[in-house]
Amino acid sequence: MSEVPQSHEQGFDQLIEEALLQPVPNMDGLRERKKGYNDLPIDTAHPKFSEPLVDIADYGLAGQAYYSRPNAATEEPVPGVPSNMYLRKSVAETLAKINTALQNPAITEFFGGEVELYAEDALRPVSLQTQLHDELIPALLRDNHPDMSDEEVAERIKDLIAVPSSDPKKPSPHATGGALDIILRYKQDTSDYVEGSQIPIGHSDADTSDRILPDYFELHEPQTDEDRQAQRNRRAYYAIMTGQAFGVETGLVCNPTEWWHWGSGDQLAAKVRGDEAAYYSLAEPNQ
Repeated sequence: MSEVPQSHEQGFDQLIEEALLQPVPNMDGLRERKKGYNDLPIDTAHPKFSEPLVDIADYGLAGQAYYSRPNAATEEPVPGVPSNMYLRKSVAETLAKINTALQNPAITEFFGGEVELYAEDALRPVSLQTQLHDELIPALLRDNHPDMSDEEVAERIKDLIAVPSSDPKKPSPHATGGALDIILRYKQDTSDYVEGSQIPIGHSDADTSDRILPDYFELHEPQTDEDRQAQRNRRAYYAIMTGQAFGVETGLVCNPTEWWHWGSGDQLAAKVRGDEAAYYSLAEPNQ
């Protein structure tokens, strides 16, 4: 990601506001393209293939691993999940640049207060991925949709969580260090989770309905003031993460079935982006 312009001149700020209001693009085609993403080859000769992992806190990024704390999906913290998070170095650097750009007064005025990125998951052990895929997410789906058949649950899981894999040719995105779950919140004095600090985006925690689609409010015209505000904020969030808000490209790619999941260099992100190969495989915390 190139450096974000820091000018606060009226004309530049106006361009930022206009970009924040642009609709999220229709992702029907990307949802189709996503299928079979883990068949995409991984370029082991790419300069970033062996890129080291870094603790996101060292880059000034706030965040607390979602499953390390009480949450709506599993209720209690999942034992053994640490609160700190790791990403590939260049991904963390990109997020840090976005965070700096969020200090622009036009952004503060748009949201009615200072905002910051807040990471909720990053590198995830295969063991946790397995527990989520096989037990915790199916249980959440059955709680949210008691009328779902086992076949429907199995089909819906495909949109919510990747199949766990220790195969370096088919790693789940969160096992690469190139993918993360991230939201936007009002700036806090702590990097830990603060209830109620999230920018409203039309999605309640642990909701597994179609509202999790990035373009949901473009596919379904908002009918309430609350949803109209959510549409506005979701558009702004998307523009911020892609860099559209600042006239740059971050290289981050949104999972077309989950608004909060972004990646760079992993197979899912590369497939959705239309690249011929990914460059991140399985990552180890000491890498």
